[in-house]
Amino acid sequence: MPVAIYARVSTDNQVGGRFDSCESQAAVCRDHIRKQSAEGWYEVASFTDAAYSGGTMDRPGIQALKRMIAAGEVKVVLIFKLERVSRNMDEWGPFRAFLQKHGCRLESATENISELEPEGRLKNNIMMSVAEFERLNTAKKTRLKMREQAKRGYWNGGPVPYGYAYDKNTQALLPHPTEAAILKRIFSEAAKLTSLTDLANALNAEGHRTKQRIMQRRDGTTENVGGRLFRSDGIRLLIRNPIYRGAVKFEGQEFSGKHEPLVDADLWERANAAVAETKERPGQSVDHPSFQARDAHNHLLKGIAWCAACNRALVPSDSGKKSISGRKYRYYTCSLVLKEAKSPCSVGRLPADALEKAIASVLGEAARHPAIIKEIVEVSRSTHRRDVEDVRVELTQKKQSLATVEKQLGNCADAIAKGGVDVLGDAILRRATDLRDERRRLLVEQERLRQELATADTMVLEEKRVRRNLERFDHLLATLSPSEQKELVRSFVERIDVQRIPDHQRRRLASTVDDGAGDRLMKIRIKLHDAELAEGVGNGASVGSSPRPTPHIRGLSFDAVVDFTHANRGEISLITPFRQAVRLEERVRKIPSAQPTIEHPILKAQRWHRLLQSGAISTRVSLAKREGLTPGAITRIMQLLDLAPEIQQHLAAIKDPGAIWYFGYRPMGELARLPFEQQRVQFAAMVSQFESRRRERAGVRVVPFSDIRNGVQQKLNRGLGPRLG
Repeated sequence: MPVAIYARVSTDNQVGGRFDSCESQAAVCRDHIRKQSAEGWYEVASFTDAAYSGGTMDRPGIQALKRMIAAGEVKVVLIFKLERVSRNMDEWGPFRAFLQKHGCRLESATENISELEPEGRLKNNIMMSVAEFERLNTAKKTRLKMREQAKRGYWNGGPVPYGYAYDKNTQALLPHPTEAAILKRIFSEAAKLTSLTDLANALNAEGHRTKQRIMQRRDGTTENVGGRLFRSDGIRLLIRNPIYRGAVKFEGQEFSGKHEPLVDADLWERANAAVAETKERPGQSVDHPSFQARDAHNHLLKGIAWCAACNRALVPSDSGKKSISGRKYRYYTCSLVLKEAKSPCSVGRLPADALEKAIASVLGEAARHPAIIKEIVEVSRSTHRRDVEDVRVELTQKKQSLATVEKQLGNCADAIAKGGVDVLGDAILRRATDLRDERRRLLVEQERLRQELATADTMVLEEKRVRRNLERFDHLLATLSPSEQKELVRSFVERIDVQRIPDHQRRRLASTVDDGAGDRLMKIRIKLHDAELAEGVGNGASVGSSPRPTPHIRGLSFDAVVDFTHANRGEISLITPFRQAVRLEERVRKIPSAQPTIEHPILKAQRWHRLLQSGAISTRVSLAKREGLTPGAITRIMQLLDLAPEIQQHLAAIKDPGAIWYFGYRPMGELARLPFEQQRVQFAAMVSQFESRRRERAGVRVVPFSDIRNGVQQKLNRGLGPRLG
């Protein structure tokens, strides 16, 4: 009679120790098996579920036991008490039916739980009901105790929150000596609308990590977890935790806590308002999913170029076709056009290299025209003063609206305190929720306006400084890698608005241009960050994160008119503020030579070998993607490197197309599998055969040397020797 022992305990403190509860239950069961040895009982397995509740049968030990029962390897399940199997009536019935189905019975070492008689079945049901009641009653008492603790401001336990340390003597939370300062910094930066991703990167770069925790596993072992890198989602959870403003939360309700708050209520509210903001941020767009996708082709103006006609982002895209250099033609397309194919957008689609070259040319060339910079700075100063005044007025209005909302929130709180919730019910709660959301929105808008005003107050537009930074921008852009160029542009340029010039303005403008103007005239407004913000780009690639945009304050802006009519031919024209033609290397069409260069595959194999050896290309798979071939074709061609050196030298010198075809990579690949000596013999025969065939095609009959010798001898015999001589 094969017997399996099953033991279970509910809590962690029953696991581990010198002789824990599970070991005790198993020992009692083994004694019972020895007493039943006369009936053929013997132990085949022992299963344990340590620190698992009896409220569910989804436990690893019980599932493994059921698999053995289903396989017919167990006929008796021996337990310490019936409550060790389950404390849930809903799951007890199916488990009993499972045992009956497979001819297995349940026995207890300390209780009579036989169900041979109806009385036994009734008794087991009663015992299981009592066990379930004890489980539910214990949970109820635990919740009541935790609720009373929360009401009195005591922390109910669990993982110690970041920023706090737990004192076992006083059983209280105390500020952590180092984590508390970092926690306050997190709230302060979040309240300033700092990106949580940027904040996490900054903390990680400084060497800070999450709190380390000692976790006790169900088997009694411990593991040190935590100490990981900060992530934006983890920081958001920290900010939303009310424990940091001195509150204890239990079952959805908050109570005033006895622990010391790490941040005040106002800072907590402002930080939570910032992380709860879901509206579209300035300089971003969600009109098209490709805008948020990875920028595979490294568009310099991604995220800052806008269609002024539709007020939509210019989204990076490509045509699928490739240029002379093998790169795809890139474009900036109005997101409205991508969303609605028949949109009447006047901008539509612009070549990416043309728009990027136009921006770089305008900014770089402007540094060489002091008069233009002077005029732009004067205009920017006047618009700047007007914008600052508008921002101050709007900020005052936001403060007044915020005060009104807070007063209305106070009225709702007074009504609830005086029992108004019993009369008005859900109406007051809905109103309070709406006011709370409105308050958070106003807090975020107020902080944005405050930061814009602070930035505007420190903005000093000086002609020399603007010109110097434009010169540095023009110099640096050509020396950086594509990814660094993108970072430099984003740190220097805040926004670019593109719109098509109307026909009547185009005709008037064409009259002032010597060779006229095309029908793709675009007005481009380039809004720069404060020129002082570009000072950090002087060291090369480490240009830092992009400055926060200021949509209400226009600051320093450049207006230019660019003719994109001939962009597809490789040229654009700057019309204003200065006249200049700009060549686009990616768009220049090269005329192929009448006789293209033909080379033997051995030359490709040698070049590829050098690239792989130098590390310029890591694997043959990458090489295949670059060459537009399959990895198998790359392998077959590179087999030619196994040829003898003199054979490789002979093949590399072949220029005739017929010879290249005759000595192609297929016959040469088969030859490369032989030893060098056999290669030389067979290659010499192939060369001789090729020369013979070529002379035959040219109309020259090849006479064997033996025939020539015989003919000479015959003539000598006829006395023609002197004439032949």
